[in-house]
Amino acid sequence: MEKKMTKPVYYHPEFVTQAVDKRIVEENKRLWLTLTIDKDKKESIVVILKNPSRATKDISDKTVYTVTTYIHKNREKYKQLNNVGTIIILNLIPFYETYSDQLINSKFELIDVKNMDVIKEFTSKHKNVIIAWGDHPKGLLKQYKELTDTVLSILKANKNNIYYVDKLSKKLNPKHGQVWAYSNLLKNYDIDFLK
Repeated sequence: MEKKMTKPVYYHPEFVTQAVDKRIVEENKRLWLTLTIDKDKKESIVVILKNPSRATKDISDKTVYTVTTYIHKNREKYKQLNNVGTIIILNLIPFYETYSDQLINSKFELIDVKNMDVIKEFTSKHKNVIIAWGDHPKGLLKQYKELTDTVLSILKANKNNIYYVDKLSKKLNPKHGQVWAYSNLLKNYDIDFLK
């Protein structure tokens, strides 16, 4: 009998002092997750990922763990991170799915209006945004392009400071947060240059 691999359970790093989320359980989605990493620092940074894997206010997952640790470890290195006390995790697609190639089977509309409203709301209140969604899931190129274009237009309208980590893919998507190395560089994303 073939043994199925189980993914390890990640807990939020010990420097996370508070975690709050907004989930809609019946739709299996998370609209946002906020993580306090320093109560004495007043700034927040928004990180926009692809879709939630498993992270909630109670447990983390590999991506959220990597992203929060990257920001925490690099607070002294980058002025954009110096005063970050809270990390706000948003997603292009709000539905929980550990294996993004399975998103094509979702019974819900992937371009979620409520989720876009949440992205608009948070990015209108917080200037610094790291985009970290990686390339499209299998079979979803058209919808993904529409999602990324919509989100980038929201960020442009809000005049956000946009960053990415390390490099862009051949399709010009920002490196996914799950595969950031802590030594990767935080770079400015020039929205006008890429259009």
